[in-house]
Formats: sequence, C-alpha cells, structure tokens
Amino acid sequence: MKKIAISTMMALFCFSLAFGEIVNDIPEPYSGRIPIENYNKANIVPANKCLSRENTPVPDYEFIKYPTTIMTSYYDYMMGSYESFPLRMQTEHGDGYYLTFFARPTTTDNRRQYWAYLDSTFDLVDWGTISTNDIGQGYGGIDIHPATGDCIASWHEQDIVLGYGTTISYDDYDLIEMPGFWSIYLFIPPEEPEVNEYIWPYIYVGPSPMGDGYVRVYQLAKNYTHDPFDNPCEDLRINYMDIENYNGASLLDLLVLENWNTVTVMTDWRDYSCRPLSQPFAIDFNTPGKVAIIGYNAWLEGDLGSMPCEEGVFVWESYDYGETWDYANLHTDGPTDYIYIVDNIPGFTDDPGNILDSIEVDVAGWHNTALYDSDGNLHWTYMQQYGFTDSTGTGYYFKHFLPPAEAVWDGTYFTFHEVPELPGIDPLSGHSVPWEIVGDDTLLYTTIGFSKYPGTSNIFHESAMKNAINVENGWILQMWADGTYVQLAEDGDPGYQEYAEHPIIFISVSSDNGETWSEPIELTDIYSTLFDFSGQITAYPYVCNKIIDLGDDWGQVLMYYFDDNSFGAYAGTEPHGENNGGQINFCTIKIKFPEQAVDPEHTNITNLSLTNYPNPFSNSTYISFSAKKSIRNSIVEIYNIKGQLIRTLKTSSASSNEGYAIWDGKDSYNNDVANGIYLYRLKTNNSVVTKKMLLAR
Repeated sequence: MKKIAISTMMALFCFSLAFGEIVNDIPEPYSGRIPIENYNKANIVPANKCLSRENTPVPDYEFIKYPTTIMTSYYDYMMGSYESFPLRMQTEHGDGYYLTFFARPTTTDNRRQYWAYLDSTFDLVDWGTISTNDIGQGYGGIDIHPATGDCIASWHEQDIVLGYGTTISYDDYDLIEMPGFWSIYLFIPPEEPEVNEYIWPYIYVGPSPMGDGYVRVYQLAKNYTHDPFDNPCEDLRINYMDIENYNGASLLDLLVLENWNTVTVMTDWRDYSCRPLSQPFAIDFNTPGKVAIIGYNAWLEGDLGSMPCEEGVFVWESYDYGETWDYANLHTDGPTDYIYIVDNIPGFTDDPGNILDSIEVDVAGWHNTALYDSDGNLHWTYMQQYGFTDSTGTGYYFKHFLPPAEAVWDGTYFTFHEVPELPGIDPLSGHSVPWEIVGDDTLLYTTIGFSKYPGTSNIFHESAMKNAINVENGWILQMWADGTYVQLAEDGDPGYQEYAEHPIIFISVSSDNGETWSEPIELTDIYSTLFDFSGQITAYPYVCNKIIDLGDDWGQVLMYYFDDNSFGAYAGTEPHGENNGGQINFCTIKIKFPEQAVDPEHTNITNLSLTNYPNPFSNSTYISFSAKKSIRNSIVEIYNIKGQLIRTLKTSSASSNEGYAIWDGKDSYNNDVANGIYLYRLKTNNSVVTKKMLLAR
C-alpha cells in the first residue's frame, strides 16, 4: 500500500484546454479460438425452444415503466462500464436511482459522460453531462454514498500532454435532497505516461475497517499500456479511501488526491504477458473485509516458466478490505485453459476431418459482472464455447454453441453451469450440453449469448453478461443480448428472417442462488405482447445490481439498453452499420420469481465439491469431496483425456457428507500410466461431477 504521491498541482480540477476527443480506448481483442462450422446444420434448432427438465418455466413478468428514451446518441457501442454497474439505487437516504452513460449527441460532438436520476416511480427527474468540460470522456462507473444518497462517479479522459487519466466527482444530493449538484472533479493523471496509464474506472462503496460510521470508497482502473512483449495486459490499480457515513457528511475529501491510498494488483503479470481478461470486482457485504477480483487469465506468449497465474478462470480474494493481495489467496481452475471436456456426441471433426475424441469447454466473452450471494459464494457471468485444440496448439470453436453460463466460487472450489441448462446431458461430465441423440438423429441446439453484431472480433467486442441479486431471498438474474435468432436468419432458416437484424434481450432468473434457472424471458422479442419492439434493434443491456422485493415473489428490475438505428456498431473498432446513432432507453420490469423446487430424482451437480491434492502430482494424489447433504454410493472414476476409463477407485468416508479416494497413478492392471492430463469423476446417488488433474513424474 502507498499514498498517491503525485503533486496536487498535477491533480487538476480540470478546466484545461489540452483535452480532445478520446481515441482508441476500446480494449484490444483477445484472439482466443478460431470459429469453425464444418458440421451438418440440418438438425439445428434453438435451444430455448427445447426445454431442459432442469429449468423452471419462463417466469411471468410485467413492465412497471415502459421503455423510455433519455437521449439520442451517435456513439452506438457499449455506453456503460465494461464490468461494473452503471445503474445504482439509493438505499439509506433518498429513494431514487442514478444512471451513468457516455454518449455523443451529434455526429461531430465530443463523447461525454452523462448522468440521469429517476425517482421512486421511475420518472426521469433530470439528466445531463456530469462536467462542464467539452472534452472526450467515457466508460464511467458510479456507486452511492449510503447515508447522504450522494452519487460518486468516475470516468476517464485523455490529456494530450499527460495521457490518459481518471476522474472523481460526486453529486451533492444531500444538499437539498435533489439531484444535479455535481462537484468540480478531480483528475488523476498517469504516474508514467505511455508506461502505466489507467483507464476504464469503476466505483464501489462498501464496509470500512474504521467501523459503522464509515464506508470505504474504491476506484478501480485497468492499465491501458502494453506489456514488454507489446501485448495488452490490463493489470489493475485500486485507489481507496475511508470517509464518514452519516446524513450531512461532506464528500469533499474525495477530491483531494493525497487522501487516496493506492495498491496495484497483477503488475508482475506484465513480465509474463499474462492478460487478465474480464476482472470485475465484488464486495462480500456479509463478511467484513472480504473483496475479490474474478476473471480469466490468458498466456499471450505461452508458458514462459514460473508463471504467476495458471491459464483459465481465476479468483483473487483480499480479506483486509482490498489493502493487500496475497498470492496464497489466488485460486484457479487449472491446469488447462479450458474448464472441462465433454463427450463428442455429435461426432464433430477437426479441419482434416478426423473425429475428435472429446470437446473442450472454454470461456468466451469478457464484459461481465460478479456478485456475492448470502452464503458468500461469488457468481461470475460469462459466455461459454465448445471446441478443440489441434497439434500446433491452435484453438477452434464451433460457432453455433455459445451459451450463457456462470462460474461460482464457494471459497474452496469452482463450479460451472449453463444459464439456463441446455437440453442435452453429457455422460462424461454430467453437464448440460447443446446436443443430444433422439431416435436416429443427433439434434444440435444452437444458442448464441451475444448480439451477433458483425466484426472479425465480434465475440470479444460485443459480448456482455450482466447479473443482479436480491441477497435476502436468494434471487439472481442473468441478462444478455441474445443472437440465436440472428444466427438462424444468417443460416437461411425461413422462420427467422425477421430477426436478421434484431437481437433480443434475454433474462434468466434463479430463486435458489443459482442452483436452478428459468427458461429465458425474451424481453425485446419483435412479437412481444407487452410492448412493440418490432422497430427497435436492442443491444448493450445494463442492469441495476439490486433486485427489489415487491412481495409475493415479485422482484423489481431496473435496466437500460441501446436502441440502435442500424445493425452493427459504427463506433466500434471495425465500423459496421450506419453513422445514424440510436436511443438510450431505460425501463423497469417486475418478474415473478419461481418457488424453489427440488427434483428428488436429481441432485444438481453444484451441490458437490470435488478437488485433489497435490495437483500436479508425481506419485499419488488425494481426491476429496463433500456436499451439504449426505453422500451415498460414491465412487471415483479415472479417465484419460480421450474419455477412456482407466480405473475405478473405492472411496472412504470421513463423515456422512465427506469422503476421499487416493490414486497412485496406475491403471486397472496396476501399470503406471503416462504423464499428462487425466479426469477424475465422482459419481454418487443421482449426481456426477468431473475435474482435471495433471500427472507429471
């Protein structure tokens, strides 16, 4: 931890003329896997039309506030922060809602950071630019100071001399209990221009180590500059400050640069060209001091030795309010970049035409959010993909299968599941999959968890998964712009041609902290009976992080989205569509959350925790498992990477809901197996879960 040591003279309360329009502040794409579609599409149907028995039906919903336009913008790309919540609710003082977004009011204007305030009935009270400086701005984040109801905001802008910097401002709602009294703002310039320039800021407000009379304000930002290999890294800087929390408190201290403390996270990752893709921040309000960063780590230059973090999904927790980040609290799902494998039921082939032994399930889509539930489980949204890696190390994915999903970190283990579950069941992993054999046919269930806006890097730039929660009730929702029908129209399906340029905002909900999910609400369908969306192109949805309990299992959800005037992001890195703008719209809906129900014939796989230690191992490894309920008839099976059964292990019980097995690296004939990746699968009464391990003698 250190104090920010830049001179206050440089921390300009900016009225400088040295600013201009921001350019090139969209993150560089991550190449990842290459799309492939060398498969028969005759039996492709949309997954959401073929119900999974695990999902609850589409819930009832109604509009509380119909879609309402705030303004027209000629910046037709994501108008909110990438991995935070640009809609926040006043909780202790005031009963309204703040929104922030960035927009360009004409084709020639600068892109500016805006605010809006809605009252308790969701009427638009006021809106406008946060600052009076007519300069390029964007990617703002907000949160609320509880006792005053004041909104704290941060965004980035570019000084042509100093480089990129971030800002701090607040709206003094508490002054006369009205919005619109925005402070002059603090500009935080880069300490090392073109070496370390932090942008894409987020604001979070949470508990303070100083006690109930204080809150801690966090400003997070990611590094814009390249690592020594000339690759993007986006390591994290966290500024924080403790301020008093009472009605009438002044927030002026936020505007004094020397009051902020700073800590950098992942700085050493730059030397290894590790890129932490998607790294939302989350506060566990039920565990004082506990905060986390969760995301996906990519090795852009491969394994350089002594890598600071394994490839794949990671979570990094801090237990002292974000002041220190100990590597002992960094956890991954390793040791491979993909998260698990499934059986190749469809018989997919690689480019030369060889049938694949199995299919790798991996993460795609990087603009996501994360939230803690009441049990301290961290829920991170993502989009999933299915593919393979060839002998050269090049990865591929099958472009029709990109379902929404979430990773859940329970403090010890990761679990992954589709949102909602897909119609097929994989016999190898126990996960739902987008295919199954019905009679003599193999049915393929397409699901595209992003808008299908065009572009060579469209999955990176256009995908976004957002979530919201009601902690007390165990309610969670996941929201995304869905391109399934757009894909079917692109494939030439005559039943979906009306959707060729109409992605739909989907919402799936859970009443049991993500154990089960509903079939999705198709909120902005062109055939909606609740509102006429037929003339809209609905993209880039954002949601308030809190679901409000209205009683009788109804939950209130506030959101905004972009109604594009042409299909494609003209403002993106690869302009598509026309430069004719669109509308920033907000709306409020209420959703009937389903009653919790348990199928006695099936226990969800997320009820089981499974791990092994050590991993990697050379001689033997200890496989342990546990569940919240009693475990019966457990066995552990060992498979090679081709999915072939190597050995079945007997298990021993440590208690009624805990057990273990030991594998000595031998097959059923007591022969040593070769080094490499193996799968270990726990089977119990009606449950199955599979993990990976690495044998390296």
